[in-house]
Formats: sequence, C-alpha cells, structure tokens
Amino acid sequence: MALPNLIFARKLPTPPVGVTLAVYAPFGTDAVLSSYPGVNALTINQHPLVINLVEVSKRGVNVSALIDLYHDDTWLVEISASKPTSLKITSRWKQEMDAINTLSGFLRYTAQRRPGTALVLALEGHGAGYLPEIDLSQLNTANLTQNGSIEWHITEGEGAPLLPMGSPLLPMGSPLLPMGSPLLPVNHMPLSSYGLGKALKDALAGSGVPLGVIHFNNCFNMSVELLHTVAPHAEFATGYMNYNFFTSGESYPAVFGKLQVAGAASTEQLALWFAQANDALLASKSHHPTTGGVVKLSRLPLIAKRIDALAIALVTALTSATAAARPGVVERIRSAIARAQQYDTVPTPKLDSPDELTDIRSLATELLSFTVNPVQVQKAANDLLAATTGIKAYGAKASPWTAPGVLWDFSRADLAMNILCPDPALRGLWDWRSPFYLQVNQDPAAPLVQPQVIDFLKTTAWVQFIIEYHKDVPFVGILPAAIPDYPIFNRKHTLPPNT
Repeated sequence: MALPNLIFARKLPTPPVGVTLAVYAPFGTDAVLSSYPGVNALTINQHPLVINLVEVSKRGVNVSALIDLYHDDTWLVEISASKPTSLKITSRWKQEMDAINTLSGFLRYTAQRRPGTALVLALEGHGAGYLPEIDLSQLNTANLTQNGSIEWHITEGEGAPLLPMGSPLLPMGSPLLPMGSPLLPVNHMPLSSYGLGKALKDALAGSGVPLGVIHFNNCFNMSVELLHTVAPHAEFATGYMNYNFFTSGESYPAVFGKLQVAGAASTEQLALWFAQANDALLASKSHHPTTGGVVKLSRLPLIAKRIDALAIALVTALTSATAAARPGVVERIRSAIARAQQYDTVPTPKLDSPDELTDIRSLATELLSFTVNPVQVQKAANDLLAATTGIKAYGAKASPWTAPGVLWDFSRADLAMNILCPDPALRGLWDWRSPFYLQVNQDPAAPLVQPQVIDFLKTTAWVQFIIEYHKDVPFVGILPAAIPDYPIFNRKHTLPPNT
C-alpha cells in the first residue's frame, strides 16, 4: 500500500515522496508537561506524546521527535512509516532546547534520515508570540546599572514589579533601556523569534525544499512577528492566537488519518486539518475554548506592508493634531484597541485591555470609522482587512475550566493573528519584552544586549506608532517577566453546562 503524500503549492526541483512529522518538544523546564497527564515518574516510553506519535506512524507517516523532559534526558524518538514496532528511543543526554543549533541540527538529522520525504514540523510546549534575542552575557551588573549610575528597585504594585522613574532616561515615556532589563523569565523560555527563523534557515539551506507545514501547537504563536520571521522557510502555518490547551499530540493521529485516507493532500489542507483536529478534540470536552488560524506564509510580506501603512497613518493622525486636539486622538486610538479582540498576557484571565496582545485584523475593523486623518487611516485599515482575509480557521466561545467565571469569546469573524501592543490602556506599565521590542536601532556606544532584531520591527513603522502613542504617558514600570503557564487539557473535570 502506497504511503500518503504531501503536495506543495510551489514547484520543487524534485517532488517529495512520503511524509515525515518532526516534533520538537522542549518540556525540560516544565514538570507538568513532562509528566502529563499528571502521572508521577512518567518515563519517556509512557509519555502520551510518544504513544500518540506511534499512532501517527500507523497512518503511514515517518516520525522524528526530540523530547526534553524535566529532570530527565533529552530523547530522540524515531518511528518508520507504517512500522510502529520500529520505535527507537535514544538518549541525547541533555540538550539546550532554546538554542538555534539544537533545532537546526535536529531538522538536518531528520531530513538526512528520511531523504526525499516532505517535512512537517510540530512545535510543542510553551509559546509567547514575539520573544527577543538576548545575549545574557551582556546582562551583567555593570551594564544593567550603567557602571553604578542607575539603581533598580523591584517592588510590588498592581501585582507587577516596578522600575521607578528617576534612574534611566526614558525618551517619550517609553522604556527604551539601552542596557536591557534584568526582568527576564526564569523558566519556560522558548527559542527567540529570531532564533527560530535562523534555525529553520540553517536547517533548510541548500535543500530547495521548504517545510510543508509548521504547527505551532502552543500559546500565542499565531503572531505577526513570529509568522513574518519564519515565512521564507515553510508554505503554511497553523497556530493559536490565545492560549492553546496542551493535549500531548492527541489530535495528531486524526490529522494524519485523514491524510492516509485521502492518499495525498496539499500543504494547505494539512494545515487546516491540524486546526480542525485541535478544535474537535478540545470541543469534545467542554470549557476548553481556543481560536486557531491557518495562513499561507507567502502572504506575510504583504500583511507586514499593510501593518506598516496603518501604523504610518496613525502616527500622522497623532503628529498632525494640535496640542489641544491630541488627547482626543489618543483616546480614539485607545478606544479602538480596547474594542478589538485582546489575548491574555496579564495575570487576570479576562480578555480585555490592558492585555498586550491585540488581534491585528479586529483592530483594523475598529479603525474603519476612524475620524482623524480618515482617508489615510480608513484606506490602510481596509487594505489590512483584505490582506488578512480567511486566516481564522475557528473560534470557540465558552468559560475555560481554568477560570470558570470568565467568558472567552472568539466567535467574531474578524480575527487573524496577534501583534504585541504594549501598554494599550496607557497605564505606563509595560510588557517585559518592551525594552527589546522598541530598541530597533542599537546604540553603538551601548552594550549589545540584543544582538539581532527581527525584520518585522526593522521594516515597519509599528514600533514608531507604539512610541508616538505613548508620547505623553508617564512611565510607571515593567510588568512581571513570565511566560504564562500553559493550561492543560482537563481529562477529569467537566463544568456544568450553565457555567
């Protein structure tokens, strides 16, 4: 019986034969994911992800997985298509899973082991949307204090560590800290956005064959910044704009079962099957609301261009206003952001401003009736809507079991992907990533804390808009540096229907 095949949209030098699912699972900093679904002393052979990948292999698909476990080794899992008993698990000792070379080396190894097959990449574990590339060696005492001239104070205020004013000079109220910030996540830190793009570029260099699909099976990674960065290296991406409940690959057998029945499918169809299977699995047990999207990655350059035009239009609206009129313009923008779909980044589970991930398509919708610099803003908003049409694959509406008193409603049609919009409510409290996000142009006299800046930030005016929007907002502090905890699929508890 012939193995299923994947059909690429672009013309390839040699069409691939067969499919290999490459799974990258950096669970080593998370005891919950490593022992999912809560079994103590779970071995790699017993892990549900491995069990589900064996089922994938029965659907005629090769499997190669690198799985790093908490207080355990990093394991290479290999299974040949339609030969589940070929399961081979090899210790790779302990890998640095947030390193560029680890992912690129794993993908090169997988391609060499399964030559001529179509590669599909599933990224498991934690996600965060945009993540900066940081040289931790530069975050030393001398640099962070500018040789003792700056003093950091971490206090509690509104549930957030604060950096009081009076130390570094922060232009226009925004946290442009040339020496970086000591507030960084202490765990769950995935590969940076730049690092992920570089790893894919290095792994695929010279092959002439891109990844067929990237499945971002984690939180917040249906992100403009991330998708734009990986766009040259894959045909389609599937991801989730808000949280995605961790299911340890339970939906994958259904995805590749459809491919097996069909015999062959396009990369677009496989990407859609990933989203649909995730939706179906979570919907099978209520109170796991998520929203997913599928995008042809060649669309990202145009989407970035449209975001750039919208940002320029909003900056013009702000800078052309008189001093007396400016507060009203700022309030119109703040109101539009607040009405747009927000995704959860602050400790409270309610999805609203001041959450700092905004759906860019819904924001464009809210700006269609903008009355300041209306011709430019409204045209840019319409153009962005056209560029992002059809990306949303599904959106649920329910109370998550993690927060029974809160409604997550993703039913609106105008959703596509998130973008980092720090301090949207103008409280002067900034996401921990902001000092890196806003530092597009490195001061040559300052420590090179951020050695690489992603192209999206360098080639669009989005950062310029964020800075101009906050021009008169006093700086208060930086929010806690944490990758949000990953909600797991709750097998044991179903809330009453009226919750």
